[in-house]
Amino acid sequence: MMDVSKVGPQDADTVLDARTRITIYRDPHAYCSHPTALRLRSGEVLVAFMESMRRRETLHSPSDPRFYNVLTRSVDNGQTWSAPWVIPGYDWYGVECPNLTQLQSGDVLLLQWRWRWIPWPAERGERRRGRYERGGFPWARDNDGTYLHRSQDGGITWQPGRRISTAPHPGAYTIRSAAELPDGTLLFAVTDIPNWQRIYLLRSQDGGVTWDVGETIAEAPDHQFSEPAILCAGSRLLIVMREINTGHLYQTSSDDAGRTWEPPRQTPMWGCPPHLLDLGDGRFLCTYGYRRPPYGVRACLSHDLGVTWDITRELVLVADQPDWDCGYPASIMLESGKVMTVFYGKDSDGVTGIDAIIYTV
Repeated sequence: MMDVSKVGPQDADTVLDARTRITIYRDPHAYCSHPTALRLRSGEVLVAFMESMRRRETLHSPSDPRFYNVLTRSVDNGQTWSAPWVIPGYDWYGVECPNLTQLQSGDVLLLQWRWRWIPWPAERGERRRGRYERGGFPWARDNDGTYLHRSQDGGITWQPGRRISTAPHPGAYTIRSAAELPDGTLLFAVTDIPNWQRIYLLRSQDGGVTWDVGETIAEAPDHQFSEPAILCAGSRLLIVMREINTGHLYQTSSDDAGRTWEPPRQTPMWGCPPHLLDLGDGRFLCTYGYRRPPYGVRACLSHDLGVTWDITRELVLVADQPDWDCGYPASIMLESGKVMTVFYGKDSDGVTGIDAIIYTV
């Protein structure tokens, strides 16, 4: 395993310079987490993340109705960032983690799962709670639905969300971009929220106006698959996904535009959740959170379109986090050719916010 902050000349073929670490956003009164990143064709960089109030007890989005998706942007390759604003609007609260996709048309899409929240006075007693739902708070969680929001000005303003039917699945959730095929077909690889058990596709043939439920990608009685990342490389589609029971990442691929898929197989990468980046030189980069000591973020390279992963040269990008509540990295290529990986983590005061590291691989 290699720490990119401690590399020598012998490592120059994998990591060419030391990392640069920056803070994107941190508020001592807020809990900020679960970021995603997108580099627009204009060169601007967008980072969306979750924001709620800071509580004594850590709550993630399935447990807290105060979460919003917020967006910040940089026009100088990540050196400075705008004040974040809520997307698509302040009435979209109690939602799941964001994702961002820019289409060939220039439009930016946000696929969003929204919970429904109801008061839960103590005198009503307890009921059977759903997965990740927490007791001891004056609310209960129910399901709302999956919505597709669209921006035609680079994420500044957003059109009202359109609800997407996901039947027979109860819902659709993803933290990663859609894959846009050469013929314009859009594919979101999604988790069947609120079950978090299987992965399936949402498919659009008209630029995201209408969507059909597509193929089931991963489902097994002894596995819990969730939070997939999808990447299109020529005629090949690759999906890498989280598997909660083992802690390892699993993967599958398709050579027929996603109509059929190989059985999921375990990779040597341990961590969650994955993000895939095509480096444009025949290599893929997979980044993932590392929620055991030393806590942080790691990455692995593939030199054969994701068939194998060079785990013997695993990159240790971040290893200074105090506990498991960190990670969820996403990576983009900057105009300089360097990689920027955004993630969430804590500072020395225990404030959770959004950071990034910039490095060369």
